[in-house]
Amino acid sequence: MPAELVSQVTGVTMALVTLLAGSLLAVVPWLTRRREAFAVTVPESAQADPRIARMRRVYLVVLLAVSFACAAGTYALSLAADPLVLSALACVPVLAGFLLMLVFRSRVRAIKRDEGWEARGMRTAAVAGAAEKNVPRPLPLTWNLLYLPVILATLAVTVALYPAMPDPVPVHFDAAGVPDNYLAKGWQVIVLPVAVQAFLALSFAAAHWQMLRSRRPVAPESPTASALAYGMFVRAQSLTLLVTGLVIVTAIALMPLSFAGVVTPGQSIVALLVICVAAIVPNVGVSLVYGQAGSRLLRRMGAAGELDFDDDARWRLGVFYLNREDPSVVVPRRFGVGWAMNWGNPRSWGLVALFVAAIAVFVVVIELLV
Repeated sequence: MPAELVSQVTGVTMALVTLLAGSLLAVVPWLTRRREAFAVTVPESAQADPRIARMRRVYLVVLLAVSFACAAGTYALSLAADPLVLSALACVPVLAGFLLMLVFRSRVRAIKRDEGWEARGMRTAAVAGAAEKNVPRPLPLTWNLLYLPVILATLAVTVALYPAMPDPVPVHFDAAGVPDNYLAKGWQVIVLPVAVQAFLALSFAAAHWQMLRSRRPVAPESPTASALAYGMFVRAQSLTLLVTGLVIVTAIALMPLSFAGVVTPGQSIVALLVICVAAIVPNVGVSLVYGQAGSRLLRRMGAAGELDFDDDARWRLGVFYLNREDPSVVVPRRFGVGWAMNWGNPRSWGLVALFVAAIAVFVVVIELLV
């Protein structure tokens, strides 16, 4: 495969990923639960307030404009710029979305004070237990054992192809598919793909565990419907995560194929890029269909005009949850689709430290191997 074509495909893929991620951020105000507007607790009926509706439209337009600009810049610079520069450019929509959310969060809080939107009481805990019976559940954590046969199959393929590998073995390639790093032929060549797969599998399993441990949100005015919607949402998310993880971990098998020359470096790069985009699309689809915590499944229900609870004080900058009285380690995000850590729970800090240590060990292992 010509180097020019590989470079073009790389540039297009990076631009597409940037655009997809930015576009998903742009529609976040429509994906969050109706009782939350720019990370502020409001009555569900407040979503029809023209001031809040205008903020959503402005947020959409600005984020789409930033995302298109960054995607164009990523494509234009993909052949010459440093990978760190391209990564920073791809992160610009995330930073722009966060800053704009903070601006609108401040405005929504001012509207909330002026309108006197205050919670009547705390009824969530009283109804949550009954509402969670017989609702869909996420896939059990044992499904992550499916990563093991993939890793073992990759190990078998690597061992089988090892005699056909050159010495030294090219183990890293630039954006055009040209080798820029080599590894002396030895046991490290066999361990490298498996080590990468094992780390990725553990990361996806950790994300799956996070879903299972999350506190389930239940709307007091419609406990059964909201519990059902969240159950459907988290089940779809867990299934999508598992499929995405299996596809990405399986794709690492391209490494030994490339080492042995079964596929060219250009072909392996293009295949990995296509797989990355293919892995993003289903996640975007689930987010658009279900919304955060299944909120879009409830959009046909009537909007409540009063607040049953208000935990604004427990969210810092709208994205960091801090509640020492909540035993939950993981809670649904306020702004975005997914989950956030409860930084008021010491176990959260322990888990983060464990994950950082795992990354450090992985980096050290890769450095030692390469």
